[in-house]
Amino acid sequence: MTAPKNTITSRVLELLAVELLAVSSPGARFSVAVILSGTLMSCAVLAQGERTVENHPTVLQRDITLWSDGTRLSGVLLYPKDRPDGRKLPAIVLCNGWGGTKAFLMRSGIAPRFAAAGYVVINYDYRGWGESDSRLVVRDEMPEPDEDGYVTVKTQAVREVVDPVDQQKDIDAAVSYVHGNPMVDPERLGIWGTSFGGGHVIYRAAHDRRVACVVAQVGSMPDDWTKRYPAGLRSVYKQKAARARGLTDPAPQGGGSPGELRGTPYSERIALFNPGQYADRVRVPTLLIDAEKEHYFKIEENSGRVHRILKENGVPTEYHVLEGKKHYDVYSGPLLDKVMKLEIAWFDRYLKVSDEEGPAH
Repeated sequence: MTAPKNTITSRVLELLAVELLAVSSPGARFSVAVILSGTLMSCAVLAQGERTVENHPTVLQRDITLWSDGTRLSGVLLYPKDRPDGRKLPAIVLCNGWGGTKAFLMRSGIAPRFAAAGYVVINYDYRGWGESDSRLVVRDEMPEPDEDGYVTVKTQAVREVVDPVDQQKDIDAAVSYVHGNPMVDPERLGIWGTSFGGGHVIYRAAHDRRVACVVAQVGSMPDDWTKRYPAGLRSVYKQKAARARGLTDPAPQGGGSPGELRGTPYSERIALFNPGQYADRVRVPTLLIDAEKEHYFKIEENSGRVHRILKENGVPTEYHVLEGKKHYDVYSGPLLDKVMKLEIAWFDRYLKVSDEEGPAH
């Protein structure tokens, strides 16, 4: 059972007194006081805004703000209510799919169920989606800044663009946020992605040493197709040239997503974002889950291919194909229960440790 907050506060104050008595130099005593009072403030800050997650009484949530490349993102931090005092927990960074928002991951129960399993979970909206701030585009000439560096301009708020480059910056901000959180063990950080986000987590694991474990479900993670289709690459370069020269709108808007998906694809950036080509750089345990009747891409050329590469490289990996299931079946009903059981077990295997065992990796 978690100790009352006033008990935690008294323990910190007691620790502060002991440490102050243990040093002789006035300057050293001042330094210790500053550090430990900062710890006391951290405890108070963590308690601010805590509330129980609806339909998940064992999970607490707190609204947070993340800064990503100058853009303010809206997020939620979730964690178990009965977390042991002073013990750092493993964390999971969630990466949504095409047009996905943190509200969906809350409503579906995906985010709180990970937290209920003993993890600190960060759930957030990409820039221009959900409750996060928009990307801003200045159409007119920018005036000279004032002495404080500020300008007053009319800008266009660009929303619901599927841009893998910007989204990778947002994911980096989320990883950085939990990596520095006082509740989190920075050595036990997992990352979870679904659909388009399934490719994001492969790219992130290949480029970010902070990631210790990966789960990707129904993920799009193609390899480098440009070597096979040079004419297609020339077309992409032509689009990039037109946008750089102002012949195409510098901020893609107007839809164009496949099927019933929301948002405007940043087409040339998506065409060149092929996370599967970096599979040989992934060195951490990776669970891959596909739907047999996937209709957006060929599973054998995405997760199937990545799994083969990881296996050949000796990386701990499992690949599950859900027989007779479609892309969206993983988000509800008994299949959601089955998938989450697999995913939590995978994270537990590589991120959970006992006090006697030490780090899992």
